[in-house]
Amino acid sequence: MYLALYRKYRPQNFSEVIGQKHIVQTLKNQIDSDKIGHAYLFTGSRGTGKTSIAKIFARAINCANPTDGDACGKCDVCTALSANNIDILEIDAASNNGVDEIRDLREKVKYPPVNGKFKVYIIDEVHMLSTSAFNALLKTLEEPPKHVVFILATTEVHKLPATILSRCMRFDFKLLAVDELVGLLEKILKNEKVAFEDKALSLIARAGEGSVRDTLSIADMCISYSGDNLTFDSVIDVLGTTEKEKLTQISDKILSRDLGGALLELDTILSAGKSPLVLSRDMISYFRDLLILYTLSDRASEMVVVPENVMKIMKAQAVEKNYSSIVEAIEELSRVEADLRYSVQPRIVLETVIIKIIADTALTERVEALEKMLKNGVQTVSVQGSVGAQPAPASQRPQEQPRVEAQVPLQSKAQTGDTNSQVFADLINFLRNGKHMSLLAIVRSSADFKVEGKNAIFFVEDKETQSMLGSDKYGKTLIEYFAGIGLECKVELAESKQKTADLEKLKGIFGNKLEIKE
Repeated sequence: MYLALYRKYRPQNFSEVIGQKHIVQTLKNQIDSDKIGHAYLFTGSRGTGKTSIAKIFARAINCANPTDGDACGKCDVCTALSANNIDILEIDAASNNGVDEIRDLREKVKYPPVNGKFKVYIIDEVHMLSTSAFNALLKTLEEPPKHVVFILATTEVHKLPATILSRCMRFDFKLLAVDELVGLLEKILKNEKVAFEDKALSLIARAGEGSVRDTLSIADMCISYSGDNLTFDSVIDVLGTTEKEKLTQISDKILSRDLGGALLELDTILSAGKSPLVLSRDMISYFRDLLILYTLSDRASEMVVVPENVMKIMKAQAVEKNYSSIVEAIEELSRVEADLRYSVQPRIVLETVIIKIIADTALTERVEALEKMLKNGVQTVSVQGSVGAQPAPASQRPQEQPRVEAQVPLQSKAQTGDTNSQVFADLINFLRNGKHMSLLAIVRSSADFKVEGKNAIFFVEDKETQSMLGSDKYGKTLIEYFAGIGLECKVELAESKQKTADLEKLKGIFGNKLEIKE
């Protein structure tokens, strides 16, 4: 009978454990110094070694002659414990989660071990215990007989009662790095006499997402598919991962804001049988790689594993002008993952998000262009409309209300005849288009506004608004905006509401344009 890789290569001692060095060293020190605790809590993601280390530790503390914290494997106790033994009991809390099972356990802990020094209870998935079962376990967990050690293992530590947590020595297991998983795969495949490509192992390790068990399970599938020669292409076939060449094409259309081209590329990939969810994840990974290339440049090859021809294309895409578009794509694709998983029409969901990415990045570029114009002393003023609004094509404009766009030097909007309402509406549109949502909320709900001559005046009472306007991020945004339309931004405070610390911040931003009213 074939034995799965993750079972065949389960570590039998601490020296075979990869990763979790902080946990292994602590447990070995406790064994060497003979300071064994009565209750341990192992928590972390699946496949990180919780149960394996619990079994290794249970054998080591019972060994008559431990060596460097590991069981010797030769003494009578180790021989007896190598087979099923009542001194080391593994309990599945998912199927034994009632109060009756815990009461039965409380009765059995009274009996001493048969072979070793300790009777060890490993309770896996302990978060599945019922509330009554936890309550029944409390006293025994806090003061068990001297010969009993409890090891609780869970992937969802937040579900455990605080009373349980306070009685255990807690160890948090970390996800493993890609390099650690690749090293393990190399060792195992060489032992299994399977030829492999390095980039194939890297792809498997990344797909395992830090879990040893998941990584070895994926490797098992890939070996079954490819036989004794594990190639990059065979791993792609097994995982259903979209080829990088296809990803370069669709991402290029998205970054160049070619909506029609992006939808055609999407149709080509999905028509080949790729899942919209898998494609979405691949695109997130691809855009993430572009960020790495943009940030680390020549050193990025350590983190981005792709063929040379694809690397050249990706480096050309990872440029400053595409930075905001890349970030936007990652955010939007990540946001719809749940929708793609459960939607009855995931293709439409993915098409919609691509349309949104292209539309949002186009808007972001227009806002950035407007900010540069403001800094240079010139802005686009819409005579009938909001600041920075883009004109519609002439053929689509209503003839009875033509829109006029013109490049004009800075001037006071008061000179154009705008009312308080118009100036305020223009400000709201500017903040909304620029995605200054926090400042928008302040302006709309927490401050009174008026225009007097060439002054745009905010009257503020509450302390929270005072504090936020006193920050560089918000106060200077208002000052720069009104300077761009020829107005000076001024803040008036009610004396009874002022707060000293916030007042100093406001003085630093607004200077002599800050007044305190009685």
